[in-house]
Amino acid sequence: MAENTNTLYLSSFFNEADIVIEQIVPSNFNLIHRLVGCLVNRHLPGANLETIVDMVLRRERMAPTIVGDGVMLPHARIEGLDRPYLALGIYPAGIPSPEGQPPVKLVFLLLVPEKEPARYLQILRAIANLLRDTCAVERLAALQTPEEVMLALRRKELKLPDYICAGDLMETSVETLHMGAPLSEAFEAFMMRGVQELPIVDEARHLVGAIGTRALLGSFIPTGLRKLFPKMQGHLDDTMESLAERLRETSTTRVCEAMEDRICTCQVETPAREIAADLAENNATVCYVLDADRKLVGAIPLARFFRRILKD
Repeated sequence: MAENTNTLYLSSFFNEADIVIEQIVPSNFNLIHRLVGCLVNRHLPGANLETIVDMVLRRERMAPTIVGDGVMLPHARIEGLDRPYLALGIYPAGIPSPEGQPPVKLVFLLLVPEKEPARYLQILRAIANLLRDTCAVERLAALQTPEEVMLALRRKELKLPDYICAGDLMETSVETLHMGAPLSEAFEAFMMRGVQELPIVDEARHLVGAIGTRALLGSFIPTGLRKLFPKMQGHLDDTMESLAERLRETSTTRVCEAMEDRICTCQVETPAREIAADLAENNATVCYVLDADRKLVGAIPLARFFRRILKD
């Protein structure tokens, strides 16, 4: 592994035996199981294969890591690892992707120590350097053996600067809601425009919280309702009618009554490795960028974070 923290080589984390080339397109479960199994069998004796597979799959269900251009980056933070471990799956036939994206042909599966989430960001940057050429994915997917793949990767490896900041990653056009706005405006954004989370600001554009689909639903469904279902069969219609009535009242309820104030934030100059750590530790899907006065100046959604890291 490279000792200089300002220089990173992808080949530091895997070799030919950690590369899988398959002509038949596997299911998502089989793909993850095969790559995790490759790492466990070679590097992690005694580790529970099924547990790690489940951790990776749960992370993928929460926030899929298909980042476009035919690349997928499943990962998990594992307690007790001494260093990161990487496996590469190559699928020349292509794995179908959602939303019209190119089929996935390269799958970089990464296991990182639980206490080193920023290392994931560094490895992403190493992958970005290797795949900067738009034809790189197709060229790698066309190679026949792991030895050919490693040779091609080593020929293209470059030194990696490890400092990128929020200002390089953020989007500055951010839809917001005022804290006094009716909750119905949040519902409209979620239902009509597919928004997942909205930042809430005051008159001076200071960030005071955020409201997402989970918080919105939680504000209308009583805690423990699921546990009460067996005892409420005779009253379920009344319960749902009560919920419907509360939903109809969204025009008179303010967003500040349903928002969450524990959100992921950073400054414009915050290093990307710190943003990666905060997103991971807070299980967040967006990091909001603030100026010195806590005014909202931008946002870094998790999907944008992945895309920018890979393309820059």
